[in-house]
Amino acid sequence: MPAARRKKAFTPETKEENILRQVLRELCDLLNEQKGVLEEMLRLSEQERQIIISGEADKLEGIVKLEFRELSKLGAIEKKRMELHKTISEELKLPAKDLNVTVIAQRATPDEREAIKKLQIDLTELIKQHTALNTENRELINAHLDYSEMMMNLMVGSEDPLNNFYGGDGKATEEKKKSTGFFDGSA
Repeated sequence: MPAARRKKAFTPETKEENILRQVLRELCDLLNEQKGVLEEMLRLSEQERQIIISGEADKLEGIVKLEFRELSKLGAIEKKRMELHKTISEELKLPAKDLNVTVIAQRATPDEREAIKKLQIDLTELIKQHTALNTENRELINAHLDYSEMMMNLMVGSEDPLNNFYGGDGKATEEKKKSTGFFDGSA
């Protein structure tokens, strides 16, 4: 290895660079921790989906409690990340509002830059998957609720769901056919 290259490889960092390296390592550690929590939340949402599909509503409460525990962890991680965000903005002498992953990556070493960008991609993908799964879970829950309501209406004798139409103005029509239903509610 040429002497000039060797000298550059062993050039000590300035105090500011050393602090920035430490803060960027902490940021990567936090983002990795956040990734782990999001992976657990995704796993819980998948379990929630299976519970909804199987109709085991009694198990749903346990999953929701676990999801809230993970959300609490995310809140704590986010608080730490915001503190690091402030520290990084001070170290880079940039307003916090102008600080984002691209700006941080420009000031990072190649290895740090690669790690930060990979974490950004991984976290973005996890969030997309979690959003899609939560949307599907919400739709499944709504379908179950609609089905339950329709069955209750058929059994108790509310308005006939087959003739429950809306008028042109978007409001329910006044003329609705009533059915007596099997259960008359007087038992």
